[in-house]
Amino acid sequence: MVTLLYVSEVLCFIQKYKGNLKHNFVIHEYNMRSKYHLHTQFCNTTLFQKSVLNMGFKLYNFLPSKIKKLDDFNRFRKEVKSALLNNSFYMTEEFLQSKSV
Repeated sequence: MVTLLYVSEVLCFIQKYKGNLKHNFVIHEYNMRSKYHLHTQFCNTTLFQKSVLNMGFKLYNFLPSKIKKLDDFNRFRKEVKSALLNNSFYMTEEFLQSKSV
């Protein structure tokens, strides 16, 4: 349950501040499937790899587009919560490896 709370709070943090974050289409002009994903930075250290910001980018990019397109913060939070409660994850790696959210 702690993992679900962590994932939920990190996703809500990213949703709240996503207007200040860079998307892939801003970085380069290539027409790729991931052009609307948040741009993740290359990280050399384990400290940055496990940071809230880096993990938030990975988790947010993994969300289905119907949840990411929600502009209303409360609606976003409810959709994330219901999606997470339908699946039980014990580690963030399980969330990132699952096929359905």
